[in-house]
Amino acid sequence: MSPITNIEFYNTPEGDVMIKELGQPAIMLKDSNRPIIEYMLSVIRDRYPKAHTRLMKIYSSSTMNRWYYEFRVVHRFIRCNFGEYDQYNLDINRDGQFVFEEVKCPLRGECEHEHVICRPELDTALTEREHEVFRLVASNLQTDSIAEELHISPCTVNRHRENIKAKIGAKNVGEMIAFWHQNNLK
Repeated sequence: MSPITNIEFYNTPEGDVMIKELGQPAIMLKDSNRPIIEYMLSVIRDRYPKAHTRLMKIYSSSTMNRWYYEFRVVHRFIRCNFGEYDQYNLDINRDGQFVFEEVKCPLRGECEHEHVICRPELDTALTEREHEVFRLVASNLQTDSIAEELHISPCTVNRHRENIKAKIGAKNVGEMIAFWHQNNLK
């Protein structure tokens, strides 16, 4: 699953979520947009685990249709964090980083989900597997070599690399490697 970049999300007055990819026409998020939903779910799960847990608790019990409740999870996360249209500040930038917005909400300051679902805290702790991937990236191994050594797919290596970059605030692999050495990681 490749990262999605250069995306602007916005909410319509009717409550729909629109997706505007740079240079493309806007489309409405639907439960059939599986690549976007699966990517967003993986990012929410890996980087915002408290939000993922709360959203799954809210929506998984509402229906037996997995595609629909996963759509509802992503829909809610986007509505709470990326609501306004801004063509100059993309919600998922060219580096694949989420850029949250202050969304207008009548419950702001009172909502039990604030700082969990809405404006969630990034989990900056690396998992054991992310640390292994990071160590191999810092050793200048390429994606296929890392995948082979760890017995995982190249797509999984790429997902871990993107999560590591997000968690340490790196924009590219060079910054990741510099971070590894500057912090004397092992």
